[in-house]
This record gives sequence, C-alpha cells and structure tokens, in this order.
Amino acid sequence: MNLTAKVSGIPGAAPFGSLLGAWHWSPNPRFNFFAALDRDGEHLLQVNVVDACDHDLVRALLEFAREHAAEVIAVGRPLTLLEGFRHPGHDFDGVAIAAPGIHGYLAREFPDLHSVAYAVFPGCHSEFSGTESEEEAQERVRKMLRTTELDRDPVPFLKIRYENTRTKSKSTGLDRGLATLPVLLQELQLLQDAPGSFVEWENRHGDIWRAQWDDGLRLHGPSVADRPTDPNALLPFAEQTITGDYRPS
Repeated sequence: MNLTAKVSGIPGAAPFGSLLGAWHWSPNPRFNFFAALDRDGEHLLQVNVVDACDHDLVRALLEFAREHAAEVIAVGRPLTLLEGFRHPGHDFDGVAIAAPGIHGYLAREFPDLHSVAYAVFPGCHSEFSGTESEEEAQERVRKMLRTTELDRDPVPFLKIRYENTRTKSKSTGLDRGLATLPVLLQELQLLQDAPGSFVEWENRHGDIWRAQWDDGLRLHGPSVADRPTDPNALLPFAEQTITGDYRPS
C-alpha cells in the first residue's frame, strides 16, 4: 500500500507544516487528526486531538515517536511508553504508542490504514506497567487514558480487588481488575467498621498490598508485615504506592 497516496487522499488532508511525510486534517472544528510516516514508510504514527490543540506539541510527539518507532514495532507490545520526552508547559514525561487494534483510530473509515497505524499520545510513567495484556491495553487506551486530550491529568496504572460487607459492594471476579485512584481511595475509606471487608491493590510494578478490617484496620504487603495501621495514614500511603516511585525496601 502506498501510504503517502492513501493519506494524501483523505478528504481535507494537507501537509503538516514543515514535518516531512506528515499530514493534518480536521473534519470539524473540534477534531484535529495528524499522521506521520515512520522512517521506513510502512507504518503511520497518528495523533488525534479533541478541542484544545497545541500544534507544536503534536509535532514534537510525532518527531519523538518517529525516532523510536522501529524498536517499538519490532518488539510488538500492545502498549509502550517511551520515556524521556519533555515539552514546555506540560508535565508528561513520555510518549505512548498503542498498536493497531488497541486503539480505534481510522478503523471504520480506513481499515487498511488502521492496520498499520500506531496511536501516539503523551503519557506519564505512572500510567504504564510495561506488562499490559492486549485486553488491558485496549481498556486503558479506549476508556481510561483520554488519549485525545493533550492537557489531561495522568491516570495512574492500578488494579484492585475488594469486597465490603457493610456497603455490599465488591469487585467482579477473583482477579484484580483495572481501576482508577479515586475508586481505590473511596473503597479504603469505606473499610471503617466493616468486619470482613478488604481492599487489595496492585501498582504498575506488580507490588500488591491488602488492607482489611478485622477488629480494626490492618495492612500487609511487600516489606510490610500484617499489622494494625492508622486510618489517617493509609490513604496517603496507598496513593504514594500508585502515583509515586515507591518501591518496597
């Protein structure tokens, strides 16, 4: 497939500034789509933006992704974070690349292009485990990370399992599932005076902690023996295990 001809033929597509082998098209005022060839000309790197659009940031994302795309494509992971990216006015520290099938870019309008298109968006190291399954990567990209918002807040990687005997709420299944930090913090707060209740959480490193109410609040996990814990200290500790660089000693 001649990608240059194919992308150039998309209605409204025009060269994206001075970036060679790159295009921009906007089907309506809210949506801006950008695509660039990788260095071998056989794959597309695509940034989709809804509403506020920083063209300088988009260009920097595509340039950074193009520089590293070959290694990402060769490894074949569904979702990869390339660390070391910085851009003025933004707190992101990496560029994320999602493989075809993980994202939905171009899938309906141009399925042939979708099959060689990699979604590109800014990311933070706290958002990626590096071991996401295809199912997890798809859920993160399509439902959780808001990849089309260039000024979004980070959504740290987190998996939880919980059951609360007082509220009667519980997670689905026996395995830990993807969740957001507010859900974890809420369920930890609800452990108070709920005998037999527990919350188990896993961070991006695969470290697992468990808090439960058993004649008081107890905590155990990596380098933390099963012990009573202060409810006022539990939430800040849990947040640090997810958002920070905390590792068990």
